[in-house]
Amino acid sequence: VPTLNSSVAYKLISRSPLHAWAAHPKLNPAKVSETSDAFDLGTAVHALLLEGKDVIEVCAFDDWRTKDAKNMRDIARQDGKIPLLPHQAAIAFAMARAGRKAMDTCPDLRGCGPYDPEQTIVYRYEDTWLRCRPDLIAQDKLVVLSYKTAQSAEPEKFTRSLLDYGYEMQAAFEINAVESRTGVRPKYVWVVQESSEPYAVSFVGMSPGMHEYAQERFESAVGIWADCLERNEWPGYPERVHWVDLPG
Repeated sequence: VPTLNSSVAYKLISRSPLHAWAAHPKLNPAKVSETSDAFDLGTAVHALLLEGKDVIEVCAFDDWRTKDAKNMRDIARQDGKIPLLPHQAAIAFAMARAGRKAMDTCPDLRGCGPYDPEQTIVYRYEDTWLRCRPDLIAQDKLVVLSYKTAQSAEPEKFTRSLLDYGYEMQAAFEINAVESRTGVRPKYVWVVQESSEPYAVSFVGMSPGMHEYAQERFESAVGIWADCLERNEWPGYPERVHWVDLPG
């Protein structure tokens, strides 16, 4: 049975069931995983900071334009490594050091660890199978941390970004996953780090209002997904003309 994750659920709510179908590898056989240099850098910092793993393959080139550089990049990815240029690797290590220091000194996180990193959780919500992979879960299951990189980690600016990218949906998936396993509804905190010097970090938590909003969207997405899966119908945008007004 295809499981629903937060990124597909966000497409389902913000765009259409057709977009959700196209994004799901079990439903769309033509789905191809995407890679990019920016994605590689974020993944490398993620592994260094959260899992303590150095999976970086430093490729001694100035850029990826030459054939030799592209071949080395492709081989590294085939070997399960993350190919980075020297200056990118330096940034990744600097970000990981700054992120770890900020997490260790945050007074509101004191006593929350140790954490279990990158655990895939498959669970059932009502009659629907869901999947998520929280970045960090405190071993007492009272806190879930999600690491994000951003141009600005200023909390108010990040809040606008998190709604644009559907991070509240991801939070709802992970909160419900932990609760389904433990009966405990954890607190949820985003660890937000800027991707340019000085690699500043902020900590953004979910208020009760944000949590309620996320839960409503989560339940809506799960309901639409279950209906589409049962009928095997994945409609796109409405066929009729949508008459628009000025946004609020």
